[in-house]
Amino acid sequence: MTRSLASSVLALVIVAAQNVAWAESDARQWLERMSMASRSLNYFGTFVYQRQGSLEAMQIVHARDESGERERLLSLTGPKREVLRDNQVVTCILGDRQAVVVNKSRPRTPFPVSFPTELMDLEKHYRFKVLDEDRVAGLMCRVVAVEPRDEYRYGRRLCVHDESHLLLRSELTAANGDAIEQVMFTAVEFPSAIAGQKLLPELDGADFTWHREPEEQPETGDDAADSRWKVAQVPDGFMLTDHGWHQLSADDAGVEHWVYSDGVASVSVYIEKSLKDNEAYSGVSHRGALNAYGTMVGGYYVTVVGEVPRQTVELIGKSVHLK
Repeated sequence: MTRSLASSVLALVIVAAQNVAWAESDARQWLERMSMASRSLNYFGTFVYQRQGSLEAMQIVHARDESGERERLLSLTGPKREVLRDNQVVTCILGDRQAVVVNKSRPRTPFPVSFPTELMDLEKHYRFKVLDEDRVAGLMCRVVAVEPRDEYRYGRRLCVHDESHLLLRSELTAANGDAIEQVMFTAVEFPSAIAGQKLLPELDGADFTWHREPEEQPETGDDAADSRWKVAQVPDGFMLTDHGWHQLSADDAGVEHWVYSDGVASVSVYIEKSLKDNEAYSGVSHRGALNAYGTMVGGYYVTVVGEVPRQTVELIGKSVHLK
């Protein structure tokens, strides 16, 4: 190869590398703006959730003002259910069960996927790409691909509104790029303010059975180091983000709950005392992108659940043991 040809090839390689770096940087900007928009905007609309051949429709109202975030979700298909969320509590009204469940408010999952505002650490486990433009709910949006670097997490194709940067469509994708499930707005509006009435429930749960999370949880400590249990193995990038005990009533024995996340995907580990001796409880199940792995360890149910591939829940579940 002549010196001039070698120089030309080197120049092309450098330009290509610069273009890739620019494209990833541009993708990060879209994702960072999207993450901020989902929390800061006033919006209401209808979205559909498609998985395994089924289609569900929901209405969402989201408000942000000086008091913080408030949100209301209402099912439009199937059993009538509502979820109300503010800075203190999450209230789930289950019309088909005539029950109301009230829990402490934890960090919400922005519609319809959670992304941190800082994305640099995610690049160890995902690639970001800006793709073509598309149109969702009559609005122009930019498609951004989030591609996993290993087999322990799914990818995503996100369509971000050109103007507001709200996420209008999210597709969870398998290793071959096929969509496993999809969430998509069919209509959305951005009012300057949300009337308080729009955040009130339609269902009257006064005569329903109420379940409230106790103010004081069992005295086992929320620190994972205080637990009798150890989750010995998780995929690279997954970190413990929450640990504690949850009860629906004071008489309930409680469930120990661990949450691991890589910043995009999350996995829950539930550990609960079995009420039956020598009970068999093992195997993998799935519904759409949601995979679950269950096993028995020392007379306890261990269940691992998350929108992650099967091998992820199996890896984590098989590593759980008593210290």
